[in-house]
Amino acid sequence: MKITQLSRKQRFNSGFLAGLVAGILATALMLLLSATLGGISLPEVFGSALTQLMPASVFDYLHQLIGGDAKHYFFYIILIGQCLVFALIGGLASLALPLPPLASLRDEQEQWLWPAGLLLALLLWLLVGLVFLPLTGAGIFGAQLNIGTFNTLLSLAVDGLAFGLLFVFFQNWLIMRYWHSLGTMTAEDMLEASENRRQILRRGLAVVGVATLGVLAWRFITSAGTTATTIVPRVKSKIIPPPTPRYGTFSSVPGLSSEITSNDQYYVVSKNLVSDPTVAASSWQLKVYGKVTQPYTLTYDQIMALPRKQQYESMMCISNEVGGPYMSNALWEGIPLADLLTRAGKIAQGASKVVLHATDDYADSIHLTKALEPTTLVALRMNDATLPQGHGFPARLLVPGIYGMKHVKWITGIEVVDNDFQGYWQQRGWSDPAPIRLTSRIDTPLTGATLKANKDTYIAGVAFSGNKGISEVDVSMDGGKTWSVATLKQPPSNLTWVLWELPWKPAAGNHTLVVRAVDMEGNVQDPSPAPPAPDGSSGYHTIAVMAQ
Repeated sequence: MKITQLSRKQRFNSGFLAGLVAGILATALMLLLSATLGGISLPEVFGSALTQLMPASVFDYLHQLIGGDAKHYFFYIILIGQCLVFALIGGLASLALPLPPLASLRDEQEQWLWPAGLLLALLLWLLVGLVFLPLTGAGIFGAQLNIGTFNTLLSLAVDGLAFGLLFVFFQNWLIMRYWHSLGTMTAEDMLEASENRRQILRRGLAVVGVATLGVLAWRFITSAGTTATTIVPRVKSKIIPPPTPRYGTFSSVPGLSSEITSNDQYYVVSKNLVSDPTVAASSWQLKVYGKVTQPYTLTYDQIMALPRKQQYESMMCISNEVGGPYMSNALWEGIPLADLLTRAGKIAQGASKVVLHATDDYADSIHLTKALEPTTLVALRMNDATLPQGHGFPARLLVPGIYGMKHVKWITGIEVVDNDFQGYWQQRGWSDPAPIRLTSRIDTPLTGATLKANKDTYIAGVAFSGNKGISEVDVSMDGGKTWSVATLKQPPSNLTWVLWELPWKPAAGNHTLVVRAVDMEGNVQDPSPAPPAPDGSSGYHTIAVMAQ
């Protein structure tokens, strides 16, 4: 029996495939416009909305399970989901189109397909702008996004047109292929071909599923033990008076972190799933406003002309595990935030917080008393160089003693408020005060290392308290039963990490190395293991090595 008309299933399949191809190309265009011209990136907007619904403990668990690239994997998953949504829209649109009989299709296809593509583009534009974006908190046509309504309207229109026109092009081509094949294929032939395609699809999905589970299992297994913190000895929580720091001659130990982290090696964390903003100095402005009597705005040239100060300061991400890599140290140069607030005149009575707004729609706040501390800076330079784009150019905040999420990058606004403003991560369950918890890390030897027995070597690493300095670092080679005091390197300031080292001649056998720190106020590092969410991790960094 010859087939003279496409079935609903065939129409859906052709539309699904055409929508998938058109969706992939339209998504690529969307990302290009976002990266180059400031257009909207729907995966970024949707990802931000999803993380807002995710409890901090769940977010942290996934981050630790998958690793430091978790947000990139998350973005790719959303990206694939967006392309599949485009494919589904294509399939449904194909069913909705009034397809003429195949016998007259070649003459009539362009008369109904191209207008349908334009109509599809318009419907998608309205659906995203009036429904999807408001549901994610971005406002009607992105009114709440930093890129503004105009950029959102324009980029969505371009993306919608690209999808609609590409969809009809590929749909047109696929229907014509069906038309040619149906002239020589029987219904039985088509059923057999359809079953073959289903078998290939099922096998492909099974392979992808097994591979995904395998990767997750491998990451879980290999991550186990790298930051073990199960040693919980009985120890005083505070030593009075605090220990006198044991500064001394410091060796150049291979594997030990540099005291000053170079700009390209400094850790980078942001809320953005893939692309961080690129800001032009010529168009950038910093607005200081809110509960002040003289609000004002500065250009980049104007802020660079103000008196600046330098300070050494380390920073640590709140999602850093004990022994983790998200901790670095640099020489910063900038303007005290207190000086910028003073220029704004009198601060209104009842004002309690300062909110920092950023180019990428990120926002966070610090208490007014913290904002007025002399070490809280709006940084413009890093390690004697212009602040890099990835670290917040043209300007970022530095708040010693508080986790990195409060050190807002790409600042565009400094707003004094009289309410308890909750920032981007606080709305997702993370700490608002966010004081850094005293921590220490073994840099060398690495966990699982095999050392030469009875040969001189070093155990070395870093310790960090936020803004309280380090008075002592203790190291155990027997799992916390006995402790030795390490030698410290005199730090450039009490706002930075401190390098420490301990000479060691390991006996043959297995050894469990543990480290703990004491700050300048005598506070002893908390030995109780705790995950990063929601207040920052705690516990002792513990590694296993073998000497033979």
